[in-house]
Amino acid sequence: MRFVFKFTCCVLCLIAAGLWIADRAFPLHDNSAGGAATVVLDRNGEPLRTFADHNGVWRYPVSIDQVSPRYIDALLTYEDRYFYQHPGVNPLSLLRAGWQWFSEGRIISGGSTLTMQVARLHYPSPRSVRGKLQQILRALQLEWHLSKDEILTLYLNKAPFGGTIEGVQAASLQYLQKPASQLRFSEAALLAVLPQAPSRLRPDRHPKLAQQYRDKVLDRLLSFQIWGEESVKRAKQEDVAVWPLSNPIHAPLLSRRLKQSEPENKVIRSTIDSGIQQQFSDQIKRYVSRQAKGISAAALLVDNQSRQVISYVGSADFLNEQRFGHVDMVTAIRSPGSTLKPFLYGLSLDDSLIHSESLLADVPIVTGQYRPGNFSQGFSGPVSASSALQRSLNLPFVQMIQHYDSQRFANKLDHVGASLRIPGGRANPAIILGGAGSSLEHLVTLYTSLANSGRVAPLKYSVAGGVEDAGDDESGQLPRQLMSTEAAWITWNALANIDPPDQFIDGYSRAHLPKIGWKTGTSWDYRDVWAVGVSKRYTLGVWLGRPDGSPMEKTMGRVLAGPLLFQLYQLLESEADTITKPEDVVEQSVCWPDGRVVMSSDQACDQIRVAYTIAKNTPRTLDPEPLGQNRFYNPQYNYLVDQQSGLRVTRECDIGPMKSQSSFVWPAAMEPWISKQWRRDERIPLFNSECKTILQTSALLRLHGINPQQVYHTNGLEMIEVDVRAEGREGSLNWYLNGKLLEGSSNKQKLTLQGGQTYQLYVQSISGASAQIEFIVL
Repeated sequence: MRFVFKFTCCVLCLIAAGLWIADRAFPLHDNSAGGAATVVLDRNGEPLRTFADHNGVWRYPVSIDQVSPRYIDALLTYEDRYFYQHPGVNPLSLLRAGWQWFSEGRIISGGSTLTMQVARLHYPSPRSVRGKLQQILRALQLEWHLSKDEILTLYLNKAPFGGTIEGVQAASLQYLQKPASQLRFSEAALLAVLPQAPSRLRPDRHPKLAQQYRDKVLDRLLSFQIWGEESVKRAKQEDVAVWPLSNPIHAPLLSRRLKQSEPENKVIRSTIDSGIQQQFSDQIKRYVSRQAKGISAAALLVDNQSRQVISYVGSADFLNEQRFGHVDMVTAIRSPGSTLKPFLYGLSLDDSLIHSESLLADVPIVTGQYRPGNFSQGFSGPVSASSALQRSLNLPFVQMIQHYDSQRFANKLDHVGASLRIPGGRANPAIILGGAGSSLEHLVTLYTSLANSGRVAPLKYSVAGGVEDAGDDESGQLPRQLMSTEAAWITWNALANIDPPDQFIDGYSRAHLPKIGWKTGTSWDYRDVWAVGVSKRYTLGVWLGRPDGSPMEKTMGRVLAGPLLFQLYQLLESEADTITKPEDVVEQSVCWPDGRVVMSSDQACDQIRVAYTIAKNTPRTLDPEPLGQNRFYNPQYNYLVDQQSGLRVTRECDIGPMKSQSSFVWPAAMEPWISKQWRRDERIPLFNSECKTILQTSALLRLHGINPQQVYHTNGLEMIEVDVRAEGREGSLNWYLNGKLLEGSSNKQKLTLQGGQTYQLYVQSISGASAQIEFIVL
């Protein structure tokens, strides 16, 4: 006993002396080269993309609880059974290894503990007796300053696995394409033995040799009864099969973005579903391969309830330089075309400007320098608000935003974190037609409000949070209310009644699709086309165009982006549910041209339509001249008539008794499109010719030279010329052929027409009088 006591005291003194020497001769600091690499994982922990550190080393930080217990069992059993008992050095192991080396003349087994291996990895020393002593001192020093778990964690992150691969997480991701937390028995044993001879045992180069050494580990685990016989037997039956060393490239642009936004995180778990991501990427790549050179595409899929981004395709083909695959078009600022119209529609519902069937004017705007037109040919005259949204008519929404106020609309979007980039900084009516900059990210963020009771919140890209530029603010008050629950549903319902695109490719079942509210957009000169869809579960947005900003050939969002949107929806699981209608959304019968609910027979009620309203609120028709003094149009027109003749007079006329009368009339700008019995010249008498001071201003414009529905016959190739003349107004006129403003402002026009088309000719005076006619050239 005395001998044991003296021997223990000597050992303790030597250890204490060694620690004292080590702390002074070898200060404790990390000499490991390079920093940590970065890996971006999907929502289930599968790798999306990996990034080496600045020295080209692949190493991803990992803690003990992030590594499979099977690997810890295999590692400690094979490398250092007494790791948690020894003080950093195992004297018996050193003596055994030294004796084997002395007697055999070569190294039979190592005597290094895991702590000594960590010391060698972090503080390299020469392979000599002096180097071994230095390693021992370092091991003692590590044990003194660090806990056992901290030392084990250093090994897990620094052990060599061949080439530039360091650490068990990097080895598992590179060789097995899975995180170290998901290792099977055979995989855990393989990774436990690789650091012994990482180059000689590399499983991608020497799978048979690696399998032999793996089986040695399995045998030892069985002999020490760490793993059961059945588990070891099944593990041995598995061949060593690893992935070729390559970096996964799934959601590469999002991975790059997350790496830049979260530089302190070396293992980033995203919200991406890799299965959906791969399907979307493949489908978009195939779709765009049929498009012209330089065209790319982007898509963003969001879970409405969690607002997590499920798929993020920033370009059509990341490795295709001709299609600018490295440019992330999810965040690129582009003209959104007509995709903002649903939000003006919803905000106008909340502002009691409209209900779903409010009467709007699809007619040219007379006042001001801004002259928008429609992508479709010609004008439609009177249209409902919902029809204008579904058909994406421009002129009714210009009328609407002038009543709502352009800057106020821009401020609303800014408030919920979807700011527009407006040239000059001051909003104008053009923003509702795409005259401002937005991104696919912001548009999808806005559209999620239609499935979330009108609320907008930032999208989430990683489990830890999200990318702040998606609309987060410093106040933490999001989500924010963009529109009411009722307005959101009425807007979505209008969009859900738009038919899928005609170009939806055969072979895709429309019956499989959920009910989708969707909207397309086309920017000026066909530089961008968009389609955004909202179902109860998902919001999906797509963009197509050339990232360099050059225009495409003439196309439309419905034609190019719409089919891709529905093809991608087809890849998702079918949804049975639809967005529930709020209780305060009430159907009401309303009158045109008045706009209000049907109340009595003395109302302006030439047409009755059924509208969705918020709490039975039915505002009057908006004034088609939004720059005037009145916000709403009053269809009641009051005038004086001569009691004897019944003709119109004024108080200045001295021709006999007068009486007041009134008639309900439609806005003058809509006259060319309404039934003849509803027109002003049918409902309002002409002026009495004896009232000399009155001009006959009731006369409308009349077109001569072409009859309504006239057909001109040609051989289909030749151009014909037709002279047309307008009568009934003095002053300059605006002429429109199929919605395009013609040159010249006199009362005469010479039209040059091509065969095989239907034409609409529309003329308008500066006072608002108008006439239109349709004809055909065959």
